[in-house]
Amino acid sequence: MIDLDNQTIEFVCPHCGFYNAIFFKQARLRDVVICRGCKSNIQLDDQMNECRKAEQSVRKAMQELEKSLKNVNTKIDM
Repeated sequence: MIDLDNQTIEFVCPHCGFYNAIFFKQARLRDVVICRGCKSNIQLDDQMNECRKAEQSVRKAMQELEKSLKNVNTKIDM
C-alpha cells in the first residue's frame, strides 16, 4: 500500500504567493509551516477532514485496482 504521509503537496503562500512543498502528513496533522519565501508562519487547516477522505479514496481505488489485476491475471492463466 502507498504511504500517503510521505507524499509531497505543493501550495501557494497566501501572503507572498511563493510555492511551498509539504508532506501529506503535515496537512493531515494541521501543522504550522514556515513559508520559504516570506518566512511567515502558515497554519495548515484540514477543513472537514479532507485528508482523511482523500486517503480513504486512494485506499479504495488501490483495492479496486488490485482486484481488477487479479481478475485479468486469472483470465490470462486460463
